[in-house]
Formats: sequence, C-alpha cells, structure tokens
Amino acid sequence: MKLEQRALRFPSAGNALVGIVDVPERPLMRGLLVLADSRQYRTGSHRQFTLLARLLAGRGVAVMRFDRSGAGDSEGSADSAADSADLTAAMKEFFIHVPEMKESVILAAGDATRSAALYAAGDERVTGLALFNPELPPAPTPDAGAALRTIRRVAPKLLPRLLQRHLPLLDRAAARQAALPAELAGAFDAYGGHILLVLGGADPAYERTARLLERRRAHCRRVEIAGADGGFSRSDWREAVAAATTSWLTSW
Repeated sequence: MKLEQRALRFPSAGNALVGIVDVPERPLMRGLLVLADSRQYRTGSHRQFTLLARLLAGRGVAVMRFDRSGAGDSEGSADSAADSADLTAAMKEFFIHVPEMKESVILAAGDATRSAALYAAGDERVTGLALFNPELPPAPTPDAGAALRTIRRVAPKLLPRLLQRHLPLLDRAAARQAALPAELAGAFDAYGGHILLVLGGADPAYERTARLLERRRAHCRRVEIAGADGGFSRSDWREAVAAATTSWLTSW
C-alpha cells in the first residue's frame, strides 16, 4: 500500500506545534493519535512511535505524532496544563488531513495517561485508549505517614492503644492509594471506549495504574511484554508492542 508522510505545523494556544502524519493510500475509518509522555518526543524511545506509525500505516491506519508544547520542535513551555489545548489542536489537524477518518484512538505513554483520559471523556470520536506503561500521580497520604512515624517511636506497651487510634486513618490512606484520583475516576466513567494496557519494565507504578483501571473497567485488555524495560528498547520488544497494538486496534 502506498503511504504519504506529511510534515505538520499547527497552532495551539498561541504556540506552533510540529508533527508528522502517515497517511495510507486508502485510510481506514479509525486512526491513531500518539501522545508522548513528558520525557519523550514524537519519535518515541528508540524510535518506537516512528516504527509503530509505519507499521500501522502499512495496514491502512493513519497515524499522527506531534511534539507537545515545549517539547522537541514545538514552541511553548512544557506544562501539563497545555495538554488539553494541544490534544484539541492535534485532533483537529488530524481529521483535516485524513477526512476519511470517522474516529480515532489515542496512544498515551507514561504520564500522558492522565491527559489522554481527560480529553477522551469529552470527545466521542475517541473510541480507544492505548496506554503504554501508564502512570498516574500517587494519592497524597501525608497524614498516614505521620501516623506511621508516631507508631514506630512508641514503647511496645503503648502499641495496642495507638493502633486502635490510628488504624482507621491508615485504612483510609490505603483506600486512597487503591483508588483513582477523583478527576480520573470521573473521566473513565464518562469514557465508553476500549482500553489497551501495554506493560513492560519493573516499575510498580505501571502495575498499580493497570490494576486500578482494570478494577474500574472490566473490558480493559492487558498485554505484558515479558522481560522488557520501560522504554521497550530491544527490537523484539518493540515488535511485540506493535503487534499487540495493531491486533487490538483492528479488533472492533
């Protein structure tokens, strides 16, 4: 299948963003918009997003990648508050360049999970979220930490009384750690699309986020790349990620 790669420059909240769209000769109705995390550019770690875009485009899926505000070749300053405007502008540009599309999936890596979920909840054209090593900020528990420090310092004979006093506090802290932040819980409740979780690496933050999402959304599909690092740096790991994403994206 013939492919066309177009360089993009488009506005977002007064900044010029730079991106690339891979357009197949006969695009499918569903495309893929890539949102890199705060540590990556549009190419992805070890060119992962570039290679994935080429693979998907070869199968008829249009793919757009772009540098967020303050990242790579885009103007502005790196600020998560700009993500909503960036996503809105990028999605508009994507549909302009690929008018055959009727819907899109957002691929979000790492800490881009939050921005992708909040955006998807308000755009019915987003029918899927592919979350690579998803990260969410931990729930704040400063009061629980103070309680634990107090308990560790006391004499053994006072432990029963202190535990009775502090256990409810620790239980509430554990419950917060085992729940999505309120804004994201609302976003995932409002979002009715498909979710793919791709996990690699030993960071417990990935597993924590995956479990939270699976408990809230029973139809999540999980794919674990055995032995992979967080950036899927080996070619066989990247190929496994690409195959899983392609299979999922074309499964509905």
